[in-house]
Amino acid sequence: MDDAPPLKTRFHQGLWLAICLTILGISVCELAADDGEAVRLAYKFQPSESLHLEYKQDMTMDIRHPDFKRKMVSQVISNKHLRIISVDSSGNALVEPVIDRTRMTSKQDDDSESKFDSVEGPDSCPAEYRPLLAAVGKPLVRIKFAPNGKVVEATGLNGATSAAKDIEKDPMLNFLIVLPDQPVRVGDTWKDEFEAIAQLDKTLKQGVKLRREYRLLKLNGSQVEIELKTACLTPLRDPMVEMQITGRLLSGKIVFDHQLGQILSREMIVDSQVLNGAGSKTMVNTVMTQSERLVPNPKIANRGK
Repeated sequence: MDDAPPLKTRFHQGLWLAICLTILGISVCELAADDGEAVRLAYKFQPSESLHLEYKQDMTMDIRHPDFKRKMVSQVISNKHLRIISVDSSGNALVEPVIDRTRMTSKQDDDSESKFDSVEGPDSCPAEYRPLLAAVGKPLVRIKFAPNGKVVEATGLNGATSAAKDIEKDPMLNFLIVLPDQPVRVGDTWKDEFEAIAQLDKTLKQGVKLRREYRLLKLNGSQVEIELKTACLTPLRDPMVEMQITGRLLSGKIVFDHQLGQILSREMIVDSQVLNGAGSKTMVNTVMTQSERLVPNPKIANRGK
């Protein structure tokens, strides 16, 4: 037995943040296109439609110290939908994201596995998951998106005023990818630079500049395959800041239908190492994968009242 402190609080906070990072998807239609053709990428939401999604995240965190080792494993599976409230004449869409159901498991070392399924209701919900349970089945924000995917404004619902303000300030909370303003061909790139916020303590924060670079890899009919790489442009010297930022450096591929104007699927990964990330003389290795896809005919399990 060693004296290393439990890290479940930080772990579950990370899970809670990850579940907020939802994305968009829809069905595919095949139309002729050519790799040399320039295509316009823009979102084309339709008023009153609902887009149903299935999200999965797997994460493993290994913490090594000369005197102890820790291993934490988690999985999140969520069903959610985006309700399109309206679309104005400029193509700006008013969207309400809703988590319909969430299943989560987490395990630290040889401890018993912690489980949560929102359909089981509050009586069997572990205390650390209650904030998430309270958010299931109702919209917390209403977001206006421009056709290029940027957030125009956000409004809090059901008492979630601070969540709306965070979405307006932090581009990392935008679940859409930002699309280029000009038509693009295979091989073309575009970038999205912004400042992410790292929390140093209860009151002190630090801004960190990040850059997401997108590349159009393939054009197949109406579908385009986009590569995403996220880089940190600010030197990181504080392990606490580095732990928060490296978890946001997603890379992977997105499939987008340029005729429908919708994201079809996304596959992302984070693979990081942080020295002193969990205290002096520690090495923290984190591998996280995320995937999301359209569910054309969803079977939604509602939470019991």
